[in-house]
Amino acid sequence: MAESNKCVVAIRTPSGNLVKAFDVRISGHDVYVIYSDCSVRDAHSSYHASGQYHIKIGKRYVQWDGGPTATMEPMKLFRTPPGLITGRVACWTVGWEICRLDAVLPRLDSADMIVDTQSLSPHLILGFEVTVVGDEAKKRETIVGFPIIASHQFGNSVCTEIDAFVLTEEENELR
Repeated sequence: MAESNKCVVAIRTPSGNLVKAFDVRISGHDVYVIYSDCSVRDAHSSYHASGQYHIKIGKRYVQWDGGPTATMEPMKLFRTPPGLITGRVACWTVGWEICRLDAVLPRLDSADMIVDTQSLSPHLILGFEVTVVGDEAKKRETIVGFPIIASHQFGNSVCTEIDAFVLTEEENELR
């Protein structure tokens, strides 16, 4: 029988509301990240057992010019299959300005992972990175220099890690 897991990720906003950021689903060796932002309906990433990784909005691939043709084409990449990863492979990165969370994310009653932003400056950016991790993945304290403030792993034959990080004011001044 295929493994099936779901992890709902939420944010406690400065106003105290709980809002849904996204959910991660593992079905067998496929990993799906489903985006909850009200301004981009039905956006998701898929990382399949075959190694194919893609991002879609609804049933349409996101178009980009970063592929082999250097012209606009569907965003489809081929990577190590999730079940064979020994280290760490990213499959979704997203972020919001903390003061906009109540306006762009839907309300929620409960979640598997909750990141509390009540003590953070409302002008900071809260980011999330979802990775597929293997047995040899090293624990991280930062993502490209930004401090990780919460982390959650789940899954069995395929394991994912969800890291929340903030773009600190010091780093924002350098950019």
